[in-house]
Amino acid sequence: MTEATNRKKAIGADLIIPLAGAAYAVYYVWSVRDFPIEAQMSGMILAGMLLFLVLLYLVRIGVGLAAGRYGMGLGDFLGPKETRVSRGLFFVLVLASVYAIGHFGFTLTTFGFLALSFVVLGIRPVGRAILVAAIAALVGWLFFVVLLGTRFPMGPFEQLMQAVF
Repeated sequence: MTEATNRKKAIGADLIIPLAGAAYAVYYVWSVRDFPIEAQMSGMILAGMLLFLVLLYLVRIGVGLAAGRYGMGLGDFLGPKETRVSRGLFFVLVLASVYAIGHFGFTLTTFGFLALSFVVLGIRPVGRAILVAAIAALVGWLFFVVLLGTRFPMGPFEQLMQAVF
């Protein structure tokens, strides 16, 4: 046999969504226990169907593991090795922006996230990346905050604009 036919398909990453869905279904049923019976019943029916489908999927995976067709590795879940550092930095930027939005507001956080993301992704020249991030943040502020009246967290920029206008 060749190496290609001996390789097992890595299915560890394929289990993330089904297991998360099953966990959410159980959480939902648990969280609606004080709701009216209609909400409880519809939640139990939908959760039951989802759990049944996840169970079927897990049986299929179990059969494949027993037959040696699958392995529990993550496969290409993290992407090519060459891009893992930039992907990791991007993930850290996402977490940092979620944390920062309460302190710096929508517009400044969006600007910082986009500008740093462009730099991490290698967009050059850096000045153009910063200009695009600034324009995108301002357009987002105009559209979401000014036109739609969305209640995003306010930061220094939003407070300044509120004082000026």
